[in-house]
Amino acid sequence: MMNWLNTYRRYACDIGRINEMAKNDAKGFVEMSESLFHEDLRSIVENIITLPIDRYVVLLSGPSSSGKTTTAQKLAEEFQRHGCGVHHISMDDFYLGKDYVNILPNGKPDFESVEALDIPLIKKTFLQLAQTGECEFPKYDFKTSSRTNEKQYLKLCPDEAVIIEGIHVLNPVFDNGAYGGRISKVYVSVKQGIKNGEDYVLTNREIRCIRRLVRDNSFRDAPPEKLLGMWGEIVDGEKRFIRPYRYTSDFTVNSIHIYEPCLMKERAVSLLEQINENSEYYETAKHLIKSLSGFEVIDDVLIPANSLMREFIGGGNYVY
Repeated sequence: MMNWLNTYRRYACDIGRINEMAKNDAKGFVEMSESLFHEDLRSIVENIITLPIDRYVVLLSGPSSSGKTTTAQKLAEEFQRHGCGVHHISMDDFYLGKDYVNILPNGKPDFESVEALDIPLIKKTFLQLAQTGECEFPKYDFKTSSRTNEKQYLKLCPDEAVIIEGIHVLNPVFDNGAYGGRISKVYVSVKQGIKNGEDYVLTNREIRCIRRLVRDNSFRDAPPEKLLGMWGEIVDGEKRFIRPYRYTSDFTVNSIHIYEPCLMKERAVSLLEQINENSEYYETAKHLIKSLSGFEVIDDVLIPANSLMREFIGGGNYVY
């Protein structure tokens, strides 16, 4: 399937309007944002299940901190509401392992490249799922950076779905050209920044950076300077391996939650203030602090447990 009218929900992302809602009706503001996001995912699933096929294969991609994991779980819930069983496959299980990947100039293995994956096996797996609904695939162990001897087997029954999540799934290197409309492709990302008039207060990349800054510190014990040091490399990888193929998707999800700068403000600023003026990332931190300072604050007690934002601040009801 190829949707030539592929588009996404666009919001009036103006700091003045955001602050007005946050100040006067924060609860309603959050509820509206959540409702619209869920409505978009519901619409995608309703479109997929109308396809003239008896099994649903969904490829889900997007850049760092776009909310892929939560989006995958929410899409699964929507399929289940329509009586469909749902399975998940992670592209991580198709890594070749540390002994089979290219080495970067800094001496580290290049796990970000599509060549780090078993391309022939992925093509075979996608084709088998599209044509027969059955496949066998490996299991990867991140502790040893290699495959285990364990094999995973999946058989889709009629009206069941499988969601395959990974940053590379939309790469045309995996497209056999023989899917016959049996595979649906979904791209999720923060598609808008927030403006003050014509000027950006926060770009879409900065919004994702703030999400990851907060998440990595909370759940990976990563200091803010480490994330800022990695961010340029992360964005470069996205430019090479993810963004070029975003237009091949059948559906695009704008994962911005327009109240999120109000939610993330205090968390992010407290982390960014830890970066001292001698750091090479001080100016970046100072810029983000200034950008966030203009937003009203929303208390996280208003954020539902099933919100995509819980992927980054915690307290949610999904397993990550």
